[in-house]
Amino acid sequence: MPFETAKAAIEKYAAEKDSSGNSLLKEVIPSTMGEPLLYSRFENLLHLCEMSGIKMNLTTNGTFPGKWSSPSLMFELVQACSDIKVSTLAYEMGGFLRHLWRENVEKLIECRKRRLDSSARISLQVALHRENLQDLQDIVTWAEQAGVQRIKWNPAVFMPNSAILERRFKLNKQELDTIRQELLKGSLHSDKIKYEGSLFLDDPTEDCPMSGSCEKCPFTDEVWIWPDGHEDHCPNPKKRWGKF
Repeated sequence: MPFETAKAAIEKYAAEKDSSGNSLLKEVIPSTMGEPLLYSRFENLLHLCEMSGIKMNLTTNGTFPGKWSSPSLMFELVQACSDIKVSTLAYEMGGFLRHLWRENVEKLIECRKRRLDSSARISLQVALHRENLQDLQDIVTWAEQAGVQRIKWNPAVFMPNSAILERRFKLNKQELDTIRQELLKGSLHSDKIKYEGSLFLDDPTEDCPMSGSCEKCPFTDEVWIWPDGHEDHCPNPKKRWGKF
C-alpha cells in the first residue's frame, strides 16, 4: 500500500468527531494479512498515528525483524499501541524460532513494565488447529510466567477452495467445545490471564449475507482500507470474494 493511501484514510476518519468533539477514529489496525513490521513505511505509519492522537492495534508474528527488536523501538511500540498481539505461529515452529519468539515477547513485556505511562496490553493470539493442540498447555504455562495479560483463542479460518488444508488442520465442533471447556474450567484455565477470542463467540459469518448489512457482524464499526484505496466494511472472505 502506498503510504499516501494509508495517510489519506487515517486523516479522513480522524477528522470525524462526535457531538463532544472527540475523534470517532479510536485505533488503526495494520493489516493482519501479513507481518506489519515488514512494511517499508511502518515507522511513518506509527508516527502518523502518534501525531493524530490515535493508538495502533498491532498484530505481529513475534520475530520483530530488523531494527524492531531494539529496546528503543520496542519502547516506542508499547507507547504508541493500545494492544500488541503476538501470534504463536513462530512459537509452534519450534527450534530457534521458538527461542527467538520467547525472547522477543519477554523483552516487549519488560519494556511495558519499565514504561510506566504505557497503556499497551501485551497479548498472544492462537489460531487453533489440529497440529498445535499439544502446544496449548506449554503456551499457557509460559504466558503466565512471562506476564502476558491476555490470550485470544481463534479457531483457524480457511479460505474457499482449501479442502486439503481443512482436512489436515480444521477442528470439528466437538473438538472446539472440548478446548473451550478446558480453557474455562479445566487444565488450561488461568487465573492470571484474560481469555478472549472467537472461540467464545457464536460465529456470525455463517449467516452473513453476500450483500447488505449483517446485524450480527462484530466488525460493524470497522473500515477496511485496501492498497488501491477502496473501502470495505466487512472482512468476511466469503462476503468479499464469494463462496467460490
